[in-house]
Amino acid sequence: MYKKNRVLLNALFWFGTLMWSSLVKAEPVDKFIQALMKERHIPGLQLAVIKNGKIIKQGNYGFADLQHQVPVTEKTVFPINSMTKAFTGVAIVQLAEQGLLNIDDQIGKHLPDLPEAWQSLTINQLMGHTSGLPEILAANRGLETLVPHDADASWQEVQKHPLQFTPNSRFSYNQTGYVILGKIIDKYVPEGFTAFITKMQLERAKMPKTAQAGFDYLERMVPNQTRQYIHLSENNYKNFYGEFPYILRTAAGMSSTATELANYIVSLQQGELVKDLNLLWTPVKLNNGRTEGFNNKENGYSMGWQVNQRKYHNAISASGANAVTMSIYPEDKVSVVVLTNLLGSLPITFVDEIAAYYIPGFNDEHKQITYQPMAHLKSLTDKKGFKNFASVFSTAQLDTGVTYDLEILVEWGNSLVKHGRVDDGIAVFEFALTQNNEQPYYHSSIAEAYELNKQYSLAFKHYQQILTINPHSEYAKNKVADIKVYL
Repeated sequence: MYKKNRVLLNALFWFGTLMWSSLVKAEPVDKFIQALMKERHIPGLQLAVIKNGKIIKQGNYGFADLQHQVPVTEKTVFPINSMTKAFTGVAIVQLAEQGLLNIDDQIGKHLPDLPEAWQSLTINQLMGHTSGLPEILAANRGLETLVPHDADASWQEVQKHPLQFTPNSRFSYNQTGYVILGKIIDKYVPEGFTAFITKMQLERAKMPKTAQAGFDYLERMVPNQTRQYIHLSENNYKNFYGEFPYILRTAAGMSSTATELANYIVSLQQGELVKDLNLLWTPVKLNNGRTEGFNNKENGYSMGWQVNQRKYHNAISASGANAVTMSIYPEDKVSVVVLTNLLGSLPITFVDEIAAYYIPGFNDEHKQITYQPMAHLKSLTDKKGFKNFASVFSTAQLDTGVTYDLEILVEWGNSLVKHGRVDDGIAVFEFALTQNNEQPYYHSSIAEAYELNKQYSLAFKHYQQILTINPHSEYAKNKVADIKVYL
C-alpha cells in the first residue's frame, strides 16, 4: 500500500510541477482553459492557435490517462471521431480536381449497383447530410451497426430500407452517405481511401503522428493515445470504447494532435491540398434555398465541414464526438484547434471565447446579438409581437447575419405553447412550415397546438400531412383516429 501511494504521490508531484511551470509563464488564455476544464470536468485538453499562417500558441493541459495519471504532452494523440469527415471531404474535392468526378454528380454514375431509389442522390447531398438515406447505425445503440458486429451484413441490410425523406428537403446527420463516399473513393483509388488520405493529405501536411495512428480509432494500441471518457458525477468518469469497421472510417476513426491539425489547416489554406476552398466550404443548399446544420452557430454543412454563418467573424469548423473541434476564421486569419478526451465537452461552444483572445474586437458590444441570435429574436417579438412573425424573423436574420435553425425555432414555439402562449407558438409553427412543409416535427407541433385550442379540423389536417410524409407513423395514425371523434 505504501509503495502504491508513493507512486501516486510522485505522479501528482510531477504533474503539479508541470502545471506550475506552465502557470509561471501562463497567458490569460491558459487561465481561461484551466478554469473551463474544472467547470466542465475535462480531464485533458490540447490547444493550438494559428495567426497569419503561423502557429503562435500551443498548450497541453490535464491528464491523457486518469487511471495512471499520465499528463497531456505535445506527443499525446487524441481520437478525433467525426472530424475525420473533413478529411473525406478534401479527398472528394481532390478527386474532383483530378477530373474523376463532380461534386454534383448523381452517385449512380459512379456506383450503378446501388438501390434504384439512391441512384439520383448527389455526392454533395451525401457530404452535406441532406440525402434522406436510411442510417446504417442502429438507433439508440451507439456505434453499433444494424447487424451487430457485421459491417457487410449491415451494408446489405441498409440497402433494403426506404429513404427517410425527400432528398435535399432537410438536414439529418447520417453515416450511410459517408460509407458510399468511401466506396466511391475506393473505386478510383485501388489502394483504398485510408491510403489515399494518408498520401495526399497527411504526408503533404506533415502529420506523421496522425499517419502513424491510422484510422483504427480505439481498436488497437496507438502510441501516446489518450483515453476517452464520459463524466458521470464529481470525480467519477467512465471509460468510453468503440470500434469503427472499415466501411465507417470515412466518417470517423482518425487520431491526431492539435499541432498536426494546425499544420493541416495551414497546408489547406496555402493551397497545398486543394485548389478551390470555396468548393470545399460552400454549404449545401436545400430545395427551399436555405442551409441547415446542427444549430444556430453551425448553420450550414459543406463537404465534411460545418459552416458558421453570421454577421461577424464567420467560421468554418470540423468537430467530432462533441469532444474535439478545429475552427477557422478566414476573414480574421486566425484558427483554433481544441482537442479534449471528454465526450460531451462541446469545445465548439467555447472555441469563440478562445479565438477572442487573438481576434481584436471579437467581443465588441454591438456584435453580441450575432452570438445570441435566439435572444435577439425573442427581444424583437417582445417589442413587435407575433402578428407578423415572418417580418420580425426577417429582421432578426438581417441584424445577426445568422441563418436560423428552424428546428430550434420550433422548439422555442413548443416552449411558448407549454407556457400557455398557444397562439404565439402557432405563429412560429406556421412560419416554419412556410420554409419547410416536409418536416413531420413541425406538423406535429402545430397540430398539438391546434388541439389545445380545440381547432380540431386544423389539427386533423396536419396529422394527415404527417401520414403523407411518413405513411408508417403510428403516432399520426393514432392522432387521426382520436380527432375523428371530435369532427
